[in-house]
Amino acid sequence: MIEIRRIVIDTDIGDDIDDALAIVLALNSPELEVIGLTTVYKNTSLRTKLALQLLKAYGRLDIPVATGIGRPMISETDTESIPCQWAEEYQAIDLNCEQHAVDFLIDQVRRDPDVTILAIGPLTNVACAMMKAPEVMRQANIVLMGGMHSAFYPEWNIVCDPEAAQIVFNSASQLTMIGLDVTLKCRLTQSDVDRIKLAGKSETDFLSRLLSQWMDSSKHLPILHDPLTVAYLSHPDLLEFAPKKISVECKGEFTRGMTVEHRDVFFDRPMDTNVTAAVNVDSEAFIQLFLQRLLK
Repeated sequence: MIEIRRIVIDTDIGDDIDDALAIVLALNSPELEVIGLTTVYKNTSLRTKLALQLLKAYGRLDIPVATGIGRPMISETDTESIPCQWAEEYQAIDLNCEQHAVDFLIDQVRRDPDVTILAIGPLTNVACAMMKAPEVMRQANIVLMGGMHSAFYPEWNIVCDPEAAQIVFNSASQLTMIGLDVTLKCRLTQSDVDRIKLAGKSETDFLSRLLSQWMDSSKHLPILHDPLTVAYLSHPDLLEFAPKKISVECKGEFTRGMTVEHRDVFFDRPMDTNVTAAVNVDSEAFIQLFLQRLLK
């Protein structure tokens, strides 16, 4: 009997295609039950309607989509910007959740402490939930796509709101980090993209439309950052992990948004840790699983 893991996906769907690919992978994974989506960063109202259109294509409008926070805690950003995968025809879809994303996250964890928050966007919603209900959210199981510990690089989901990321890294008691250290090894080929576009199903037709819009905008092939976090939840053996002490840099002209690993470089003694971080991935097995489930 398959053990079902209940998840909420916190997403900035609409810019990079990997959010949409991750959501579809979750919907097609029998080990996972998606109980809600929450949208974060920039124009979250449009992100919500785009997420609803994706759920509609897969016949899953029963899954609530809660609109979240568009503005980072300190930085300025354009909250009216148009995601590259947006089309004006998507405006017509009805919302299916009146609750704010922050309250939705808190309520889901309060009802079921075993629920997993899959954070595949900037961490503003999650951080605000932790500040609003620390007694609930401190024990939340959070799996995030973000950061990088093997090199000094300000990964997107962290650098968009470093202050929020700092709160999450400092407050969460169950934090799993899947960063660029492993996701950069998970890339689709043109042949893989062609298989998705030629699948000939109504669901994948919509996904193919988003994929084409994104590739026209980005001019490169997909890297499966966010889908890898979904695959980890259903197939944890795909990844190797190590406990680490990681902090988020919130200052500095060149270092803001970096996730910095603390190490005893003199004696290599163990340190207190706050994160279980991915250090290696079986990328070939993952991509095979991803395509199999996406095209089933």
